[in-house]
Amino acid sequence: MSDDVLRIEELRTAVGLALDQFVAEFGAEVPVRRSLYWHLDVEESFDMSRQPSGFTVGSAIDDLAEVRQIVAEQDPFSAWHALAHVVGLLRMLELTARP
Repeated sequence: MSDDVLRIEELRTAVGLALDQFVAEFGAEVPVRRSLYWHLDVEESFDMSRQPSGFTVGSAIDDLAEVRQIVAEQDPFSAWHALAHVVGLLRMLELTARP
């Protein structure tokens, strides 16, 4: 397999390791102190041919509710929907972990 192919198991391992490190440094529960964040549409974020213009507002509280529903129902609806909410929460953790 070439070096420019994402292997899901590598990503799963990296995310697991990052979350383990986060828990070691900050604990296993994180209060959502700042819910709203800027969100750039994923298509625009990968289009380097033009300046992005489609910023919207995301909500970590909404992301948390959606993730809890996905976990409770064991149904991610669709991969893109689940991933969009997980990304919002991962960004919140990134902000928390930054010095």
